[in-house]
Amino acid sequence: MSLILSEGGNNAVEMFATRIDVQWDFRTNTGPVLFHFERVDWDRSTRMVNARGYDRTVPQDIGLINGQYTITDPFTGEESVEPGWKLMALIKAATERVWDAETAVPPVADTDEGAPA
Repeated sequence: MSLILSEGGNNAVEMFATRIDVQWDFRTNTGPVLFHFERVDWDRSTRMVNARGYDRTVPQDIGLINGQYTITDPFTGEESVEPGWKLMALIKAATERVWDAETAVPPVADTDEGAPA
C-alpha cells in the first residue's frame, strides 16, 4: 500500500504516522508499536499544509528482533534489507543519548522561597 493517496502538480494527499509510540517490554524486547496516522493535504513545493486530520491508530507488533525491513536511503534512493535488531539497537541508543543529556543537567529544585506564608 502506498502512503500517497493522490497527487497532482505540487499538491499531494498522503498518510503520515505523525506519532509512533513504542510500548517496550524490556524483559523480552517485545511489545506493540502504535502508529497514529494523519491524512495530510499539502503543497510539496511550498511545504504549506492545506488540511490535515487524524485518520486512525494501528497497533502492531513489528517483531524487532526477528523482522526484516526494506529501507530506502533518503539521499541515494538505494534500497537495502536490514535486520530488525538494528532498529531495536538504534532506538535503545537514542534512548540512552536522551537520558544521558537529561541527567547531565541537574533538575531545578522546587522551593517555597518568596511564597506567601
